[in-house]
Amino acid sequence: MPKRRVAFFEFPVFQGVFPLASGYLEATACSSPLVRRSFDFEKHSYRVGDPGITERFDAVEAEVYAFSCYVWNTGLVRRLLARLFARRPGAHVMLGGPQVMNKSEYYLAPEHPSLVLCNGEGEYTFTNYLAQLASGEPEFSAVNGMSFYRDGELITTPKQERVRDLDELPSPYLDGYLDARDQYVWAVVETNRGCPFRCTYCYWGAATNAKVHRFHEDRVFEELTWLSERGVPYIFIADANFGMLRRDVEIARHLAECRERFGAPLTVYFSSSKNTPERVTEITRVLDDAGLVATQPISLQTMSPRALDRVKRSNIKSRSYIELQRVLNERRQSSFLEMIWPLPGETLSSFKRGLGELCSLGADSFIVYPLLLINNVEMDEQREEHGLVTIEDPDPNSEAQIVVRTRDVSDADYAEGLRFAYHLTSLYSVRGLRFVGRHLCSTGAASFDELISDFSDYCERAESNGYIAHIESTLRTSAQHKFSSIGGVLHYALHEDRARFDRLLRDFMRSRPYWGDEALEFMFELDLLNRPHVYRNTPIIDMRAALSLLRARSVEHDGYTIEVPERYRGRAARLLSLEQVAAPRLLRVRYRTTQLPYMEAKPLADNFAYCQDRLHKMTSIMPVWTAV
Repeated sequence: MPKRRVAFFEFPVFQGVFPLASGYLEATACSSPLVRRSFDFEKHSYRVGDPGITERFDAVEAEVYAFSCYVWNTGLVRRLLARLFARRPGAHVMLGGPQVMNKSEYYLAPEHPSLVLCNGEGEYTFTNYLAQLASGEPEFSAVNGMSFYRDGELITTPKQERVRDLDELPSPYLDGYLDARDQYVWAVVETNRGCPFRCTYCYWGAATNAKVHRFHEDRVFEELTWLSERGVPYIFIADANFGMLRRDVEIARHLAECRERFGAPLTVYFSSSKNTPERVTEITRVLDDAGLVATQPISLQTMSPRALDRVKRSNIKSRSYIELQRVLNERRQSSFLEMIWPLPGETLSSFKRGLGELCSLGADSFIVYPLLLINNVEMDEQREEHGLVTIEDPDPNSEAQIVVRTRDVSDADYAEGLRFAYHLTSLYSVRGLRFVGRHLCSTGAASFDELISDFSDYCERAESNGYIAHIESTLRTSAQHKFSSIGGVLHYALHEDRARFDRLLRDFMRSRPYWGDEALEFMFELDLLNRPHVYRNTPIIDMRAALSLLRARSVEHDGYTIEVPERYRGRAARLLSLEQVAAPRLLRVRYRTTQLPYMEAKPLADNFAYCQDRLHKMTSIMPVWTAV
């Protein structure tokens, strides 16, 4: 008897991601002799926004279809399902993933009894589901962890027990279910499953009942070696809290050894542990020394104790982040703080004040995410309690709900918080007024949040330019959720509208009551020169007319030679971390480092996405200063 075909579909955010979930499902299913005799398998992984997905999907002919569903792709999955059932009404389909589990009323329908839902970890549920299909007379009620319609009645079977011994599951990498020759460049690796925290906006901990289970260390090492031997450039460790376990340092050392032996991976990404800064610092040091960490994300989310309490995150210590940031700064390691606006309990003033405090503590850069409500999170059931008002994500592939109002944040507050976040990016993260802000804080003239708020107010009255227009367009079209929205801020401030943005900064500073302090003017001129170029081919603007204290002795194709007044030479050396000369008279600044060129033929959104990525790794594009 010919085998029946099973087709897996994953739609990640990035191109070239190994379909690990599909690999686990196939590997576990093939451990059943009945399933192995009865089915052949094929796996498909397409970036969610890729053109041509519909045509490629329509070309697949299978008996069983399995979809991995996340908030960013479930709108796409719904459209593909409609096409599939129009073409093959009797096709067997399983939906799984955090967006759909336990939500059978949203995704199942009596007219499609062959559509089933997986309500937890999928390996054993899917294996038993296929075994029922292979039996000839399937009885799905015998499969734990599923929902489906039978004779018009919705049936949900008992929960499938979590996999406690993860090494029971075959390895998709080591056991031949994923092929590195398939042009995959992103590899996801699990070293454990679970999260001890239960933040109300996240389903990571709740989905796994908080208990953390581990894969054996030897297996993790073997998987990482397998990927490295095959030259896979990017590895993402998909643990909720990498660095939580003592062995995680040894895993980092093994990755460093792999890089030395095989030349791969090139970069390792991970979500760091929340309460073990010493261990995370050691992991970062090991990976950074091996050239494996481009940047370190720090998932702080808010500085408001009230908001932390409301979202059940108060057991995560803010001082842990502060200590980690201090060590990263000492090592000059790129990092970025991940924040969310607006969390319940946060106010506009507490949001601004918290970000300003982090600026004064030396944060490297920021990414401020909108608050999204997704299925299954506790906060979705607390809409009335927190006064949450949402709008639908305009992306047709997504099912996210964007929170635009809370009990503590009005519509106007929400918009102003977003503007503040964008101006924080241009003034602080990309160094528009960073030295100025430090000086104002040290003299007591203004805090960082006051400086950014004043600039935001000034921009509302200023003549529009590309930078301001981008921000207002983002708010008007509710595009703040897009991955590239903040990247657009860099594109306009550092490239397309660079000269007009410089004038905007200059006019703003001259309107301030503290302008006239010569030391402040020196800081401002240094800020103008210290802003990076996000693209390699952005023209070097001749700024000699804008400088009065600093003197541009020459303007070259890639930077300037600057003469520093004697009274500011020591300060310039300290601010620019020039350890080789205590008080240099002449400084050379070069802007061409590791940037890619601006590619006019590419869609603007692609250039924005590149800029967003550079924001994660600011040290990679910062100007290089040397004493002449």
